Amino acid sequence: MELQTLRWFLTLCDTENMRDTAAMEGINQSTLSRALARLEADLGVELFHRHGRRLALNRFGLLFREHAGRAVDELQGARRRIDALANPDTGLIRLGFLHSVGRWLVPEILRDLRAVTPGIRFELHQGFARELFTRLAQGDIDAALVTPPPDGNPARWHPLREQRLCLALPVEHPLAAAPGLTLADVRDEPFVAFAPTTDLRRVIDRLCEEAGFEPVIAFESEEIATVRGLIGAGLGVGVLPLPASLEHDDPAYLPLVPAQHRPIGLAWDPLPTPTAAAALFVEHLTGGR
Repeated sequence: MELQTLRWFLTLCDTENMRDTAAMEGINQSTLSRALARLEADLGVELFHRHGRRLALNRFGLLFREHAGRAVDELQGARRRIDALANPDTGLIRLGFLHSVGRWLVPEILRDLRAVTPGIRFELHQGFARELFTRLAQGDIDAALVTPPPDGNPARWHPLREQRLCLALPVEHPLAAAPGLTLADVRDEPFVAFAPTTDLRRVIDRLCEEAGFEPVIAFESEEIATVRGLIGAGLGVGVLPLPASLEHDDPAYLPLVPAQHRPIGLAWDPLPTPTAAAALFVEHLTGGR
């Protein structure tokens, strides 16, 4: 049962004439006649009384017209909503992002795009790297601001920024002002670490291993704000990305030696056809690469 057939049926209900309906819809009368015959065969009943060229709805037709009208309205409403979501100027972009970029990179990117297309809308989803790549693969989000995909992941990825990794110490710590501090210099300190499930924890564990020690973990958290707060409160040391702006209760940040950076970029799934809005977003950030 096609939407076009329902529209023809509703017009026929108004005109009660095959020839007039065919003229109004811009089709051949034979096409209309066959469409009506298929519709009645599908329903298993006739919908009209035939009085020569004039048609009159019977009780089945009256009942079906009520439901057909609602169905056409609903489907047209769905099309309008889909068009609004897909429109590159007013559409919806479902954007995932890492916790650590929510306060600087996300606002910057949204502000820049809204300056070009002020009608664009965003649905924001915060998560960890593994979660964001899973949501990309499942089609739950259109793109993500995230670290590079793991080996074997089919997602596309384009670099945008780098986060400088730093030793984070309480501001009153005796080593907080020491020049050239390395990870090995704090090997005996209690560490405030990210949870083992996070991408940053794997990076930091690798750096500690390369420095020749396994950190003593005093506290673990998945939230970067919690790790910052615990270190700032004097409960341990850790490794954190250098924030875009410092707050009054932040720990002291000492860039790691040798320098270590964490790449952040835009990831998207190349397999499904993106909406016009999502395609515009990717092109805006990648320059069409």
